[in-house]
Parts: sequence; C-alpha cells; structure tokens
Amino acid sequence: MNFQSIKWMINSLTKNYKCPECSEWITDANVDIIWAAGSTINIDIECFNCWKHSMVKTEVLAVNISDKGISAENLEKLKNTLLKVSWNPGVNTNKINDEEIVGLNKDLKKWKLNVADLLWKN
Repeated sequence: MNFQSIKWMINSLTKNYKCPECSEWITDANVDIIWAAGSTINIDIECFNCWKHSMVKTEVLAVNISDKGISAENLEKLKNTLLKVSWNPGVNTNKINDEEIVGLNKDLKKWKLNVADLLWKN
C-alpha cells in the first residue's frame, strides 16, 4: 500500500467517522496505525471524549475497470454511485441502506458488471 492510499483512507476516516459510543467526531490525533502490510491496514481509533477504542481493518485495492468496455460517461456514473454509497460526508457510513444497494446493483447490471468485477484483479 502506498502513502497516498493511506493518506486518502485517514482523510476519509476523519471526515466521516464518529465514535460509536458518544458520536464525537475524530481527528488525525485519534488515529493510530497499528499494522500495515500489502493492501491491508489495521487502525486503532481512540475517542478523546469517552476514551472508547475502535479497531478498524481496511483493505485498499487498485481496481481497473477501464478495460471492461464501459464508456467514459458510464464509468463516471459508476464512480459517483460508489462514492455516494461509501463516503457521503455527514452521513452515518456504518449503514448502507437498501435503496443504495439496489441502485448500485441496477447500475452494475446496465454495464454488464457484477461486484466481483470491481473487487478482483484479472
């Protein structure tokens, strides 16, 4: 995992993560990288308000779907859908609602893709 991936992940966490115990927003100071190897990273988030610790294990994968025959316009729509579902600032990102899942599924089917096409390298 390169530095830019880690930086993007930490920035996303600090914009979107609230303590599950007291709903306090976190900052960079709350985040400790416990372990990182390959594309996996383990993070400890300590709330400075209630002192609860949360462990987050994430994986960052480079995905190249440009060779799937998707037009630039549809690729942009897919990107926007994924960003909306996964990192919508101010929205509780712990939960993805049914409408978002159905919408993503419909978009993938339109472009003759499935979730595996987005996650697995060829």
